[in-house]
Amino acid sequence: MFGRKKSFDDDKKDEFVKGIASMLEIQLVVVPNRRSLNDTKGRINRRAIGYVYGFVDCALRSTGQDMSDAAVGVPIMFQVLRHLFPGHERAYTDFLIKQSQDPEVIHGMMNGGQQYADFSKPNRKGAPMGLARFLLES
Repeated sequence: MFGRKKSFDDDKKDEFVKGIASMLEIQLVVVPNRRSLNDTKGRINRRAIGYVYGFVDCALRSTGQDMSDAAVGVPIMFQVLRHLFPGHERAYTDFLIKQSQDPEVIHGMMNGGQQYADFSKPNRKGAPMGLARFLLES
C-alpha cells in the first residue's frame, strides 16, 4: 500500500502510448474518413474525446500510474492524441483541460474507462467500440 510506484520510464511510456493508440485506432477503422474528432461544423465531439481520456486513464491505472500525475497524465494523453489525430493533439489536449467537467465529456470518460476495464478482463466478450460509436453518432 505504501510501496513505491512502479517505474514508468520513457521506454515504458512510449510502449504504453503505442499500445493504447493501437487499441483505439482499431475502432477508427469502421469510421469513414476519421482523422479528427471534429464534426462537419468543426466542433470537437465531446463524448468521443472524453472516451479517449477515460480509456487512457483506466489503462494508466491498470499499470499503477495516475492520470493526475503531471509527469505522466498530460504527456501520455498528448502522445496518444498525436498518434490518433496528428496535427490536432494540442487543441484536443487544451480542450480536455478546459472542458473536463462538461457532462458530455464526463459521459465519454465513463464509457471509455468502463470499456477498457471490461476488455481487460479474462473471458471478455467483444472488443471496445465506444469511440467509433460516438463518432458515427455525430
